[in-house]
Parts: sequence; C-alpha cells; structure tokens
Amino acid sequence: MNPFKYGSIVSGRDFCGRKELLDHITGHIQGAQNIVVLGERRIGKSSLVYEAVRNLKGTDILYIDFLGIKSIDALCRRVLRAIVTLEKKSGWVTKIIKMLPHLRPSMTIDPITSLPVVTFDASLELKANSIQDLLDLIESLSRKRRFTVVFDEFQDIANVDDSEEAIALLRSKIQFHNGIPYVFVGSIRHKMEAIFNSPDSAFFKSAIPITVAPLPFTEFSKFLTRKFKIGQRAVLKETLQQVFEIADNISGDIQQFCEALWEVTHENDEISPDKLKDALELIFSREQKSYETFIGLLTDLQFKCLSALVRQGGKRVYSMDFIKAVGSHSTASVNRAITRMIALNILFKSGKEIRFVNPFFKLWLVPRGR
Repeated sequence: MNPFKYGSIVSGRDFCGRKELLDHITGHIQGAQNIVVLGERRIGKSSLVYEAVRNLKGTDILYIDFLGIKSIDALCRRVLRAIVTLEKKSGWVTKIIKMLPHLRPSMTIDPITSLPVVTFDASLELKANSIQDLLDLIESLSRKRRFTVVFDEFQDIANVDDSEEAIALLRSKIQFHNGIPYVFVGSIRHKMEAIFNSPDSAFFKSAIPITVAPLPFTEFSKFLTRKFKIGQRAVLKETLQQVFEIADNISGDIQQFCEALWEVTHENDEISPDKLKDALELIFSREQKSYETFIGLLTDLQFKCLSALVRQGGKRVYSMDFIKAVGSHSTASVNRAITRMIALNILFKSGKEIRFVNPFFKLWLVPRGR
C-alpha cells in the first residue's frame, strides 16, 4: 500500500514534525485564545490544526471551509452543514431545529446509518442576520461539549457580497465567546492581513498570528525516507533534494511527488534522480485534463505571460526584460493578465514573486514547447 498521502488532512503517524508549533497552537486552544494560522496552500496548515486539537483529549473540531464562497447564503449554509455534521445525536439535532425555525429545517433518519439527517429549505436565501443566529447556536452547543471552531481559507470571506457586514457580524458575536477557541486559517497573506491587521477591519488585532513555514529538509526527508522503507525502497538524498526543489518546498506537493515515485518503482529499488521523469509523467497523465482546462481559459496575452514565467521565473514580472519576453505589450496589460491568472488560481503572489499554484503544471508546459 502506498504510504504517501496528499490532498487531505493527515494526522498521527502520517503527520510530520512541527512539535514546537504544535505545542504553541495547543496551548492557545487550551486557553480559548483565537489564532490566525497563515501559510501557503498545501503547506500543511489544516493538518497542523487538526493534529493540535487531536492532542487535546475530549475536544472536537467544528470545521468550516470558506474556500470559494461568494454569498452570505453560501457562508451560512456551510456553517449549518458543519454544525449538523458535528452534532449527530438526535437530541442536539432537535435543539438545532428548535433554535432555527425560520430556516424551515426538517429531519429524517438515514436508513443506512440510522442517524438523523437535517435539511434546510433550499428556496430560502439566508441573509446576514442568520450569521448571528448560527453563532448563537454555536455558543449554546459549546455549553455541553468542548470544541474548536476552525474557519479554513478564511480570506475568501472577502469575496462575499457585503463582506464587511459579514465580517462585522462574525466579530460582534465571536468577541463574547470567551470559552470557544476560534482558529482562522488562510493561504493568501495580503487578504488575511487586510482582515486582521487593518485598523478599518472589525477583526483588527483580534487573534494571535502564527505562520507555518515549509518543513526543514533534514526533518522532512527523514520522515519521507522512512515511508519509502515501508515498501523496501531506498531513496537517495539527491533524489529527495530535487523533489523538494521541483515542488517548491511545499509539503503537499512533495508528498504528491513521492506518491508518484512510489508508484513507478518496486520493492528493493534504489530510487535515484533518473526516476523523477517517470514520476512526473505519471502526474502529468493524471492531471493533463485540468492543465488543458487552464490553457483553455486563457487569452493570447495571458498565455504569453504564462510562457514567459516558465522561461524567466516570477521575480521580476514587471521589468522591461519580462515585458519584452511577453511581446509588444504595455506593463499595464501584463499586470492585468497576471492579475487575472491569480484570480483563476493558476498563479499566486508570494512576497514580491509570482509563482505557479501547481508546480507540476509549470513543468508540464516546459517540454511541450509552450
């Protein structure tokens, strides 16, 4: 069985290191201190928070993913789903129904699990006042059990219509939930900083910031080497060094690369750098349709900018050299093209550098003459 996991939350033996950071987060959660966890996508932020809570016996997670939300209605329904998922006992489900009658809830029993299933009237558009009702419900449920509320990809609340009102309503209730730790996880730093560091934001300095950096090579490579040994494979240090470099030191992408390396090798193999090409081709074959979809979304100028990024890197995308590499276009038009590809989640901004969200997509473009 392939021991490498990616694209999902990991815990226990599948979780690597970060002991000091784990202890730090665990301490804040024990003290019901609200925290902001920042770091790039797939760096392991959600797994870190889950592992910290897992170490606290008797504490559950109320997990709400804000990724891609566009409306207050969508926000409220995600909170509702998370509450119902956490509270599966019929007594609590009945309480949920009684506290939210205006949402027209109904309860049925799942014939397979025999657990109650709650649904809410889909024809209703949930408004901003529902945010406060849901937070009142969370506060009420916390009196009977301990849990940590985790808002994942919280920066996407900024994409909601009337986002300032939504943020203000969340803050107006959360500030009085003294016994409930709230963890705000985000991967787009400038948006999270606008929410938590701007004096104009309702969440200004309302939570302690914690940054999740890439795992050190020494620590993570030992973990990965042990995983390969499970299948009697020996991976060379130089192989892992190239894996880390290609994957931009992002934990999730490193795990994906190692998963592919496992699949293209066999027991008793010594995994040298010449196996990397086979692993990459496996990843390309799995993801080619999504790559082609990305290309189909681009204008000619956007594609030229993407090709220039592959050739020149993203550290000086507004320099004259980069503009010349793109072609006869203005700095403003290149800026608009880059901004659009960031909005499409093809690229992202890391400090002053523009980088590919998927490093394997970048490599896929290179040998195909794009």
